[in-house]
Amino acid sequence: MSAVSVPLRTAAGESMLAQLARKEIGRYLRHPLFGVGVVLVALTSIGEPDGNMSSLGNVIAPAAGLGVIGLLVMASLTRGSDQIAESAGTVVVSERTRTLGLVTALIVPFTAGLIWLAWAIWAYQHWPPAPNGAPFGAVGNDWAYANLIALGLLPSLGGPILGLIIGRWVQRRGAAPLFAVLLVAETIIMQGIFEPLRYLRPIAPWVYFGGPTGIPEDPERTAIMTGSPQWYSVYLFVLCALGVVIALLHDREQPRRKLVIALAVLAVVAVVTCTLAITTGVQETMINPLPSGQP
Repeated sequence: MSAVSVPLRTAAGESMLAQLARKEIGRYLRHPLFGVGVVLVALTSIGEPDGNMSSLGNVIAPAAGLGVIGLLVMASLTRGSDQIAESAGTVVVSERTRTLGLVTALIVPFTAGLIWLAWAIWAYQHWPPAPNGAPFGAVGNDWAYANLIALGLLPSLGGPILGLIIGRWVQRRGAAPLFAVLLVAETIIMQGIFEPLRYLRPIAPWVYFGGPTGIPEDPERTAIMTGSPQWYSVYLFVLCALGVVIALLHDREQPRRKLVIALAVLAVVAVVTCTLAITTGVQETMINPLPSGQP
C-alpha cells in the first residue's frame, strides 16, 4: 500500500491531517455506541449518589460507558478508516496520518469524561461521604479527587486507545468484543479479591482504592486499600501515551526510530510511576472504625 509521507493540503491551506481529524471527530460523535455510553453515564449521574462513597461510587459508569464501550467504538472506527482507504485504490494518505486523525477523535470521549468529572467533583462537595464511608482517617479530598480522575476520567482515553491498538494490530473479526470481555474479567480479578494480588493490583488499568471491602463481622464495612491514586493517575496517563505510540508503530512505511525511542522512554516511565503507585500512599489496608449502615 503506497503512501505520501507529507500531508496534502487543500486550496485553503488545510492539511490532510486536519481534514481527517474533523471527519474522525464527527464519526466518533455519530457512532451509536458512543451515544449508548453517554446515556449510561448520564442516567447514573442523576440524583444523589451513594451516601457512603458519594460520587466515588459512580466511577464504574464512565469506566464502562466511555472506556469499555469506547474500546469498541474506536476499534470500529479504525477498521472503517482502513476500509475507506482500501476502497480508494491508491492511497495518498499514510497509515500514520490516518492513525493521528483517529487519535484526535479522542477529544470526543475525553470531553464527555471531563463533563462527568465536573459533575462528580460538584456531587462530592454537595453530598460528601458519610463518616462511615470513604475517605476517612489519614486520606482526604486529594485522595478522592485522584480516584475520580484515575477511575472516571482517564478510562475515557484509555479504553478508546486500546481500541485503536486492537484495530491496528489485530485483524480478526470479533477481536474488540473479546478484548472488552477479557478487560472486564481482568479488572474483577485485580480488585483485591485474591489477597496475594492486593498489594500489586495498581499494575492493572482499573482498580479501586477504597469501598465496602468488609470485615468478617461487618461485610459492608468501608476500607481504604493500599497504594497511591495520585501516582496511579500519572501511571495511567503514561499508559495512554504508550498506547498511542504502539498504534503509530504499526505503519512500517514511515521512519520508526523516534517512535521506538519514545516507546522505550515511556515504558521506563510507566514502570517507575507504577512502582510509585504501589509503594507510596497507604501501605496497610485501613478499616473505617465506624460500622456500615446508617451513620
